[in-house]
Amino acid sequence: MVIALLTDFGTKDYFVGAAKGIILSINENAQIIDITHEIPPQEIKSASFTLRACYKDFPKKTVFVAVVDPGVGSERRAILAETEDYYFIAPDNGLLSFVFNEEKNFFIFELTNEKFFKYPISRTFHGRDIFAPAAAHLSNGTKPNEFGKEIKDFVRFEESQPRKVSKKETEAEIIYVDRFGNLITNLTQKDLPESFTIEINGKKISKLQNFFAEAEKNELFMILGSAGFLEIASFQDSAINLLNIKVGQKFILKENS
Repeated sequence: MVIALLTDFGTKDYFVGAAKGIILSINENAQIIDITHEIPPQEIKSASFTLRACYKDFPKKTVFVAVVDPGVGSERRAILAETEDYYFIAPDNGLLSFVFNEEKNFFIFELTNEKFFKYPISRTFHGRDIFAPAAAHLSNGTKPNEFGKEIKDFVRFEESQPRKVSKKETEAEIIYVDRFGNLITNLTQKDLPESFTIEINGKKISKLQNFFAEAEKNELFMILGSAGFLEIASFQDSAINLLNIKVGQKFILKENS
């Protein structure tokens, strides 16, 4: 069974290696795949978006271990989510919100059965001591309800949606910035009129391109990205640097007359 890891651990320290070691010590046949360990530290929504953007590319029954955990060692719960096709193990801090918004049917179990944990449990490294061993045991055939009881009051944040502010204007939001400096918005194809302009930080952008090299060097333009969202980009440059934008910033889409 595939176990896919997504964290903010980085690769400089021992954290990722230790988590993988625990998994393999429990299931030596596990296929471990790194989605990324470069989520900005403690940015739960960035992790949620990244997971949502790629999880459907994986084989059915993949176990996803997603750890961006500012509340490690506190009273925040550890959870296991079971959907029709996948399993997700994460802290109960909203990280799985985008997955919940994509899936119609799912069950959430709190991880409380300590026989599936590594001891002693560190108060700062639940990725190694709780999440990794739980994933390994799950991949070995342990049933989700053996880890703990089903819960309904899990943490879930609302996904930002475009909002009509006038007949021809929509307020949208930057929800993620990738490593190339492209700005991913919460607009999808269904939100886009036939002809439109976006206004953001005093700039007007009206070009919608089919591919990056279609634009001029350093030119700001829009493109529908691989995750299905409208992106603001700059060919051979960084849109975030050109526009000085932060995640969460609002902007206006105007339908052209």
